[in-house]
Amino acid sequence: MKTVVRNLVILVISFALSYITGVYFGRLYSQLFPTVGGVLSVSQRVGNFLIGLPLSYIFFLTVLLTALGGNKKYVWLGILLIPAAAFELYFDLDHIYFPLLLGLAGWSIGIGFARLIKLMS
Repeated sequence: MKTVVRNLVILVISFALSYITGVYFGRLYSQLFPTVGGVLSVSQRVGNFLIGLPLSYIFFLTVLLTALGGNKKYVWLGILLIPAAAFELYFDLDHIYFPLLLGLAGWSIGIGFARLIKLMS
C-alpha cells in the first residue's frame, strides 16, 4: 500500500510540473518542428501549452518514477504513459521519435538521481 500511495503522489507531482512547464516544452517543440497553420484558431501560447503538456508529462513522469518509484516502477510507468503515447500516436505520428527521446532522457536523468539518492543514504 505504501508503494501505491508513493506512486500516486509522484503522478500528482508530475501532473503539476507538466501543467507548469507545458508551455516551455511546447515552445521547444515548435522551434524544432515549425508548422504552418492549423485546425484550431488559438493563440501561440495556448498552442504551445497543448503541444507541450503531453511532452512534459512524459518527461517528468519518467524522471520521477525512475528516481523515486518503488517496486514495479516500470509497470507503473508503462501503464501511466499509455494516454500520452496514444495522444502522440494519434496527433503526431511523424515526430514520434521526439517523445521517445524525451522519455529516454527522463529515464537516464532518473537513473542518475536514483544513484545519487542511493549514494547519499
